[in-house]
Amino acid sequence: MTNIELVKEISWVLSLASAKNKLDVPGEYVWAYPKDENFSELQARSRSIFSSGNAIKDPTVIEYVQKCDINKHLRNPWIVNAFEENFVSWLTANTKHNLQNIDLYKYIGFSAGTQESFANFYLKNRNKRFRVLRGEYWWHMDVWSALGIDWAYIEDDDIKTNDITICSIPFALTGKKHKYLDSILEQSLKHNCDVMLDFIYLPNCTRPIEIDLAHDAISEITFSFSKTFPVQCAKIAVRLTKHKPNDPMQISNDENICNRLSAGLAYDIIQKFPVDYMPRKYNNKQKFWCDKLGLDTSPVVHFATGEDYIKGQPAWFSKFNNQQGRYNLGMLFENEKLLKSLGYLS
Repeated sequence: MTNIELVKEISWVLSLASAKNKLDVPGEYVWAYPKDENFSELQARSRSIFSSGNAIKDPTVIEYVQKCDINKHLRNPWIVNAFEENFVSWLTANTKHNLQNIDLYKYIGFSAGTQESFANFYLKNRNKRFRVLRGEYWWHMDVWSALGIDWAYIEDDDIKTNDITICSIPFALTGKKHKYLDSILEQSLKHNCDVMLDFIYLPNCTRPIEIDLAHDAISEITFSFSKTFPVQCAKIAVRLTKHKPNDPMQISNDENICNRLSAGLAYDIIQKFPVDYMPRKYNNKQKFWCDKLGLDTSPVVHFATGEDYIKGQPAWFSKFNNQQGRYNLGMLFENEKLLKSLGYLS
């Protein structure tokens, strides 16, 4: 059983350390720093300690990134192409996963974070009904609701003609291939509906993922570095398609006006770190903290699942955030020196 009291205690300890700027590895967003040490500020931060999906702030990667001379990429007109051309071989170097027929996706385009790919997908399909599973990335639902775009959870209605689906694999909430994914693909094919797959957590997955990407319902694949490496705000992502897209993102890519600094950093990272760097380094740490806190290990190495420790409080950041039973263990991995000094680690 989840040791809720210990979870809450550590979340408040890390929240206070954030306010005092005493973390071993500081946060990378303004919301990660309470304005002061008032109860309400610390409580708000404590709710987000385990709630994000962000990458482990690995000190080795951070040190490497800080030493990278990315300025040299700014005047290199071929650096974006170099990253795109090397991306798939880097992704598939982990032979644990079986991404059958990924070679069919011949069009690989740099994306300013997956949000750029998503926004272009929304634009292309703006007259359709978008579908997601509960526990999927809440940003989708926030944007659709803000723009008045039609959408519905897959659990609430069958796939129908004029629907369009986005699904992460491994799934954002559980770290596993979702039990409904195969059915979603078959129902989408039956009704001539497209499906976008989001590979954002794939590199951090410790267990095999197998999927045949030749399925006719799959139209696009997205991937972002933001959950694999601590470079979230560099906005590094790619989109893979079977056919060349005709949208603002592709037009910009054809014009060769992508962010060369981000693409160059991405190129440098994949030359230095293998795709399974994080699972190999943190697998034992994940097991340790799950045992200590009474959590179940997730196939995604920086996640665990257990009882919701903020039950009864508003969902963190968005009312569509249905991921409260998922724990991001990253801050535990990153702050071992601090936690050891306070007696939480022997």
